Amino acid sequence: MFEKPERHIDRVFLHCSASDRDEHDNVATMRQWHLARGWDDVGYHYFIRKDGTVEAGRPTGLTPAAQRGHNAGTIAICLHGLAEERFTQQQFGSVIDLCTEISQAYKGMVTFHGHCEVSAKACPVFPYRTVLGLDDHGEMTFAKTDRPDGDRPADRTAAIENQPSRPVLRLGDRNSDVEILQHRLNIAGHGLTTDGIFGQITAEAVRAFQIANGLVADGIVGPATWRALQAG
Repeated sequence: MFEKPERHIDRVFLHCSASDRDEHDNVATMRQWHLARGWDDVGYHYFIRKDGTVEAGRPTGLTPAAQRGHNAGTIAICLHGLAEERFTQQQFGSVIDLCTEISQAYKGMVTFHGHCEVSAKACPVFPYRTVLGLDDHGEMTFAKTDRPDGDRPADRTAAIENQPSRPVLRLGDRNSDVEILQHRLNIAGHGLTTDGIFGQITAEAVRAFQIANGLVADGIVGPATWRALQAG
């Protein structure tokens, strides 16, 4: 899916299209809008439709036109949508897969951000940090980087080495890790509310997932369950 360009990349920015209209749910419409502004092409490299389809936009070898003043060294990804509740689990699954692929291509040496971090715009409006499982530095804690020490900048080595794995979760927990768990379970087909509360409904979904994946169905989310969630 991801075509690694020759130009330097160190950041990935996420956007939303600011529309929920079905007729706008395609990269061709985005391209038309951006050409009307006098641009050479659509500003984003990838566009993710409501059904999870990933459409190619501007070639990755070209700098995007997506984050004014912050385009150099970036990849730009746009998800179709305006209202937070109307983004789909299919879209979240696709953006997780795409961003994981990008992270792996660069051995983890890229960070992920929302347009809102460099703009006054509330874009993207969905909880991108939770969806991607980002730490405080913008790194994907789910990504399997297998990064050799020699590729790590010295000033970040300690932070990477000390980055904790996902904590064990169980009934009664309330935190952002539970939200990530619920997002991953929804991608696997469970219709949970992503409220960060590990209640009975979430526990039942965990047990069902564990049974489906040949794991001990104890309802406790440990390393084996986290790995299965990521693999899915």
